[in-house]
Amino acid sequence: MMSSQTDFLAEAEALPADFLFAVRTALMHLYDNAFLQNHPLAAHVAANASGDRLTRAQDLRRILLDCIEQLRPQPAAHGDAARAYAVLTYRCVDGLTIEEIEEKLGLSRRQTYREHTKGVEAVARQLWDQLPVPRLPSRQPPASETLTGSETPSRQALAAAELERLGKEARREPVSLPEVLEGVCQLLAARFQQRGIRVTQTAPNTLPPVVADRTLLRQALINLLSHAVDTVCGPHELSMSAHESGKSLSLSIVLVPTAEHAADTPTPLLREGVALAVAQSLITAQGGELTFHQSEDAWQATIELATARPPTILIIDDNQDLVELFRRYLAGHRLHIVGANSGSEALAMLQQLTPQLILLDVMMPQQDGWEVLQSLNELGNTVTAPVVVCSVLREHELALSLGANDTLVKPISQPALLDLLRRWLGPLHPSV
Repeated sequence: MMSSQTDFLAEAEALPADFLFAVRTALMHLYDNAFLQNHPLAAHVAANASGDRLTRAQDLRRILLDCIEQLRPQPAAHGDAARAYAVLTYRCVDGLTIEEIEEKLGLSRRQTYREHTKGVEAVARQLWDQLPVPRLPSRQPPASETLTGSETPSRQALAAAELERLGKEARREPVSLPEVLEGVCQLLAARFQQRGIRVTQTAPNTLPPVVADRTLLRQALINLLSHAVDTVCGPHELSMSAHESGKSLSLSIVLVPTAEHAADTPTPLLREGVALAVAQSLITAQGGELTFHQSEDAWQATIELATARPPTILIIDDNQDLVELFRRYLAGHRLHIVGANSGSEALAMLQQLTPQLILLDVMMPQQDGWEVLQSLNELGNTVTAPVVVCSVLREHELALSLGANDTLVKPISQPALLDLLRRWLGPLHPSV
């Protein structure tokens, strides 16, 4: 156990601001799997790169908790080490508000923010030494930007607090990405012109809307594009293209030079990385993912967001009442339910329908579920959806041996059905 944070704090001040910001946002969402599994730090916590995102989220949480525990002072310790550990634990582990911590520890607002930042920086130093994170160029923050030597919260602390508040108030709904992007480009038109940036946009008319909070998405794009244009100099072309990829929509942003730099072109602005970190956190808070890459002469970013096109579930069951029961079970979720009363009807539907999941009854007249399953297997790559056998019979091994992907035993409860859908479709979005 460490009795003092002095060494940690002395080193942590030299860490990149965007790394410190990433650690802060991860700590503020310590028990939010959806946030952590898409967090930029999660990709670095698993030694096995093939681990799924949920496992990486759990590993990241464990490492963060271990880092916090390493800061626990000796029982007889007092002062900065004890206060910073207490504030960090109350805030990130116990979920207390800043006001509740002030009252509990008898600290002022400024003291609470200061001790919280000390704890975050100490955790960041441990992570920086432990994880195989990219070694970004470090920069000593000016005294005006660090909370350690001032009486007011740093820009990173304020940004993290704002992100936490916005995340709680986020409202996901179908949003047209091209429309939001067009509005952001109009807002930034003067800056683009000043920096010598020519903008081109490409997006098919058939693009589905994405599931997002319009305001948070807009803020993320503003921060991302502002950061991009301020890190280059001379005439550049900013090209943005969007396309649908499976159940997500991908937006590619590429900034490349178009001519030799003129003598009077604006020089790149020195950025701390806060705008980029904010953009990344805002996209992650909406269930999306933001990646970026910068070389000497180009800057590129990619945003992935879930589409608002609901997954289709095909239910093959001769009992229409069961199909209606499933519709009631799933009424609050963004799903498209299609029922087929027989195997022949289902096979005809599959000529034009592309479901993401098939629920198949076994005990049906004329053609039972095993025969239907055999017919589905014979279609090969034509039908790629997982098939789940639903029956009163407990024939899990038989179903798997005949080509099914899973089983569900009747009578089927709503929790069991929802667990199955999350297992095969991922997170379920509420109907909007």
